[in-house]
Amino acid sequence: MMIDIEDIKPPDDFNWRFWVDRWDRMQRRYVVKQLERVEIIVRVIRDTQPSVVNILDLGCGPGSLMSSILESFSEAQVFGIDFQPAVLWLAETRLKRFGGRSHAILADLRDASWTRAIQSPLDAVVTTMSLHWFSPDQLSILYQQIGEIIRPEGVFLNADHVGSDSPMIQQAWEDHRSGMLSVEADLDSNDWEGFWLKYSEALDLDIREIQQRENEARKGHVKGGLPLTWHFDRLREAGFVSVDCFWRCDCDAIYGGIRSSKKSEHLK
Repeated sequence: MMIDIEDIKPPDDFNWRFWVDRWDRMQRRYVVKQLERVEIIVRVIRDTQPSVVNILDLGCGPGSLMSSILESFSEAQVFGIDFQPAVLWLAETRLKRFGGRSHAILADLRDASWTRAIQSPLDAVVTTMSLHWFSPDQLSILYQQIGEIIRPEGVFLNADHVGSDSPMIQQAWEDHRSGMLSVEADLDSNDWEGFWLKYSEALDLDIREIQQRENEARKGHVKGGLPLTWHFDRLREAGFVSVDCFWRCDCDAIYGGIRSSKKSEHLK
């Protein structure tokens, strides 16, 4: 049985700030222009929403994006969902300073029941570097669910890997990203596997359970990501309009759309 957040019992001298920083440095091995992505997500929410009350972060990890959104929208409640209790505990601990405006939720987005834990309707749903692990069928279902819990004219934004229909272009993009990452990355930090190994040791957790859940999550995904055109079509089917790409850097993009104010509008 999977452990819960309450089952995480760190030692008395556990330095959660150290592990948040270590996570962020690890992410720079894989993600280009992290700060720029966050700035654009915040800006698009502010530009499209007259007021922001409830925001949801899918696959929130240790709460990096949640923290920025809570700071940017001082009246908003922000919900974060993740399926790894150890990293969700880190988010919960990190965001205590925001009091009751921050909510960490342990749930698997592949389980349809995750929507029951959300206070809807939502003004915005955001996510970064999580959905590329979904299979096309899983992602289609998820987009439909997001369309159901977001209010009319609310905004959805995803910063993630996207692909190309051309293998030649895809390879060129990935080569260029590798070059940028070699400049931006903290080469003294752990990679993904190394982080989890050290973090699980620090919390005395079973690394095998963590690895198993990660491996299960990756089944069926499309390596390199799906083309933006695929995402645009699925989002329109889920009831989103003004679907667009708000930022792009080769095989990484921020894309999304506005939830239609009329149920039939996306079918026109």
